[in-house]
Amino acid sequence: MKCLLLADNRPQLTATLEPILKHWGYRVITASDVERLKAFLNESNLSLLIIGEEFLNNPQLSPLLKQVAQEKELPIMALQQEHCSSKTDLPCETLEVPVDVFALFSFIQRHVEKHPRQNLRLRLQLPGMYRTKDDGYILADVLSLSTQGLFFKTSHRLKQGDRLNVVIPLLGHCQELEIDATVLYVIEPLATNNYMQGLGVGFEDMTAEQKDHLQKYIEHHFLNQIAAHQDGTEDPSTLRTRN
Repeated sequence: MKCLLLADNRPQLTATLEPILKHWGYRVITASDVERLKAFLNESNLSLLIIGEEFLNNPQLSPLLKQVAQEKELPIMALQQEHCSSKTDLPCETLEVPVDVFALFSFIQRHVEKHPRQNLRLRLQLPGMYRTKDDGYILADVLSLSTQGLFFKTSHRLKQGDRLNVVIPLLGHCQELEIDATVLYVIEPLATNNYMQGLGVGFEDMTAEQKDHLQKYIEHHFLNQIAAHQDGTEDPSTLRTRN
């Protein structure tokens, strides 16, 4: 399991980001003071350092950060902090706070994963429907959803490249999206996939308004999934939500 070091002296921000990173499948260690951060940098096998700008600019840490970044080729993401600026000459990107979950996901995928995923994907069960040019609408459960496509659980026979029109009700948001799409892959029912049958589709020609509605929906439900497994210590104000 890849290990991420989250180093910041803002406990509410750390309490919010840590469960998100764990939800994505990473081991997360946290440091809220200089000595603890030094110890982890020296002793841990890290895949990514996420660090507040106050620590990043700390002269006590600068030599060690440069050494670790160079010798271990450790990618660094700085977290914006009031009254601080990233004056370091270390190769790093700065993420604004409140944090954009989509930007956080994109950075981690680019710098940590050998085969990065392009989009934050939401696992859910949502009633949807689709149709081809020659058929009426077919009801099907949506089992995963991103801003670029979705997965339908369906026994209807289609093939890669088929063109569809899909309808997605954004339950709880009083919105329904109707989007043209293309079948990207088909899953046949086999013992190895518990006899799951369905198809993955990619969206085409979404309007800016449709993409905005979809991002809001995905973000809202993703954060609800995280919060459902937490003890209430996280602070939603540390995340940039789309209102």
